[in-house]
Amino acid sequence: MFSSAAEPTTPTLYRYVITETGKFGSLDPLDADATGNLPVARMLYATPLETSEQNNITSRVLESFRYDSSQQTIEWVVKPGLKYEDGTSLTPDDVAFAVARMAYTRPKFPVLSAIEGIEQWSKTASGLRTYPTGIKIDGQKVSIQLTAPVEHPLFRFCLEVFAIIPRRCVDPATNKVSCKTIPESGPYRLVNQTPDTVLFKRREIESTRSLPKEIQFEYVAASELSGTLDKLDQRTVVAGSEANYSSATRRKLEEALQFQYLPASRFEVLIINKNVGPFSDPKCRQTFARTFRSVLKTLASDRVVEGSVFTKILPGYESLEEMDKAVKVYPNDLADCKTKFSKNVIPWALEEADRGSLFDQTIRATLEKLGAKPLIPNFVPTRKDLVKKFTGDEIAFYNSGSGFWALDPMGDVKMLFTPNLHKQFSQVTTDPKIQSLLDKLDASASSYKRVNEYLFQESLFNVYGHQRRFFATKNRSLIPELNFAITSPAPWQVFRAH
Repeated sequence: MFSSAAEPTTPTLYRYVITETGKFGSLDPLDADATGNLPVARMLYATPLETSEQNNITSRVLESFRYDSSQQTIEWVVKPGLKYEDGTSLTPDDVAFAVARMAYTRPKFPVLSAIEGIEQWSKTASGLRTYPTGIKIDGQKVSIQLTAPVEHPLFRFCLEVFAIIPRRCVDPATNKVSCKTIPESGPYRLVNQTPDTVLFKRREIESTRSLPKEIQFEYVAASELSGTLDKLDQRTVVAGSEANYSSATRRKLEEALQFQYLPASRFEVLIINKNVGPFSDPKCRQTFARTFRSVLKTLASDRVVEGSVFTKILPGYESLEEMDKAVKVYPNDLADCKTKFSKNVIPWALEEADRGSLFDQTIRATLEKLGAKPLIPNFVPTRKDLVKKFTGDEIAFYNSGSGFWALDPMGDVKMLFTPNLHKQFSQVTTDPKIQSLLDKLDASASSYKRVNEYLFQESLFNVYGHQRRFFATKNRSLIPELNFAITSPAPWQVFRAH
């Protein structure tokens, strides 16, 4: 619910209402790709590169940047005189370390996997005390030598997981953040928070002068948004996903608010835990996933239910009907699996923010249709709690989502299934078959289809919809034309400069 801290607003305060997730669970850049952590990381930390409102790659910390494809070398020149919010210097070593720390933790990540010496260096216990041979610092210049050609390598470094923090704030022995408070390198500083709000104030540095002075994040469950419309003022933007609303609710919201939708570049996915209940049997996973999609069609008749991890603008897309035909299915196993479902308790949980959501309703109806129990989930306060339960094999389902940039879908799908990036994806990312298919991925649509169809048949990673993110407000002039280069613009980019 809205906090009283949001009222009354000050003349410089803009409100950013988040309905897709609960509050952030970590400020460590390595965790910044999680839905709840991502917008906070973008506010607090600079990344080597970022995407501007004009869809150009730019930088707050680099004087220049380039990729020499003939030499397979990335070169950055770091601006002199940069400071963190605590007054300490932001150095080329810190910028290089942001890359090295990600590479050490996730050496198969796109672009990083091509850095010279990365494989051997990432296996050494003392790796974070040094750099791989492919990363070098010379004065203000950081050079990254690759061993293979890479398409569009620079824009990977726009991602929040490459957030720049002082190297001194990471213990090289444990790879854990050691500073009690991480000093901000980005455009904003965190000044206050309550259970439902986070207040940011603009850092007074040259690169932030056109940005809003204050932005307050406010967390509201999607199911509660329609009941709080009277609390939205002319300086408020609601960030959400159409996936969280029935068509009737969305129509009601569109009557009260002005919506701006991003392209349908994101997908929704039901992840099933093979270590829980009858789901060790792939036939029962597939039975559940097929029933889930069927129930969803009934509950949201105006939605197109999907099965492809790739959206329509990408190679490898197949409709649900096409995938059903292409993939071996087990129609005669329904009775056997229904018996297994009825004899097993199926534990599941949801983040409190998802209470009453369309996903909540669909899972309950699916369990009921298959004769499984319990129908009511446990609710946990944060996404971090949910991940812990899922990876600890305490619950059977995890609802997630991600998206692809059309610029480099091959890199994106490899990024999505990078080992050790998303803990909740580990049963997929540690599958040798999926990694083999990713290694063989090329420009042909057939190689993408093989990835798609294998995921569909295994039914661990069950895409069920492609959806648009939206930004909505009572004041249409508040939101500029939004950046389509990435799947989610920075929070300050959804407010017109004032």
